[in-house]
Amino acid sequence: MKKYKVPIIICLIVIILFFVNLRFDLIDRIIVQFSSEKYSEFVSEMDYEKELLREPVCIKDMASEKTELAETELDKIIQPYDFHIQLNEKYNLSEIATADSDFDKTVQLLEWLTEHTYYSGMQMKMLDDDTFDILDYSFDKSFKHAINCRYRAIAFADCLIAVGIKAFPVAMVSSEFTGSHFTCLVYISEEDKWCSFDPSFGCWFTDKEGELLDIFEIRELFLENKEPVVKGYSFNGKQENFDVYMNSFLKFCISNLSTWADNSTDRRSENTFSGRKQFSSAIPEIKNIAPRSDLTE
Repeated sequence: MKKYKVPIIICLIVIILFFVNLRFDLIDRIIVQFSSEKYSEFVSEMDYEKELLREPVCIKDMASEKTELAETELDKIIQPYDFHIQLNEKYNLSEIATADSDFDKTVQLLEWLTEHTYYSGMQMKMLDDDTFDILDYSFDKSFKHAINCRYRAIAFADCLIAVGIKAFPVAMVSSEFTGSHFTCLVYISEEDKWCSFDPSFGCWFTDKEGELLDIFEIRELFLENKEPVVKGYSFNGKQENFDVYMNSFLKFCISNLSTWADNSTDRRSENTFSGRKQFSSAIPEIKNIAPRSDLTE
């Protein structure tokens, strides 16, 4: 028995250390959920060079072939649903987006969402894919009620539609489906163009000449080993972790691009994500869509 005593003691020590480390890892993860500073530290430790080495940028869209926007159910975003009108009334969105241009209105709502909600990619609470539920949970609440990129993209798109600006959320997934991030495509009528905005980080994208970019143009730049110019970047009100954002959140996740088939409330509130409206539809051909004047004022 004596000859087994030392190995047994060593094994017990290893097991104890394992559970101690596991316990502190769990404690750290819990702290990250409640502290904006701890979450910022967590993001700063992301190894984006390793991520991109493992999954370089490619074009590997997982959805079916693109069609014209007018030929898809997504075209219904041109006509806001009743819930968009109710959303406008509840949050006085028309009084926030008061600028003359769609671009300036979009930036006003982007800043409003950034000012009144926190972002956290570690947010795990399952909410409905419904902007009322998302904002009821997060609006003017502490970091404990931060919302992730999925919910921010859905809420931002709905708020824009509520003031007459066409928009829809975009799912970005890495080449091997190990990482994801959500942004939005927004139709800027004065540019006659759909343009990319990221409501999680309060930003939008241009080329070096200042021309607004859509999500495909951003991907093309990365494929050419170039980068877009990022305007308005904010990480919960601070300028931290920009390199991590550019590489881990944007570049790493931009290989697969998709959206959902329509912007209705249908299947937004299923009990499981697998049962919900899926972001599995191709982003339709979106360039050169003629401006519409029949939107909600």
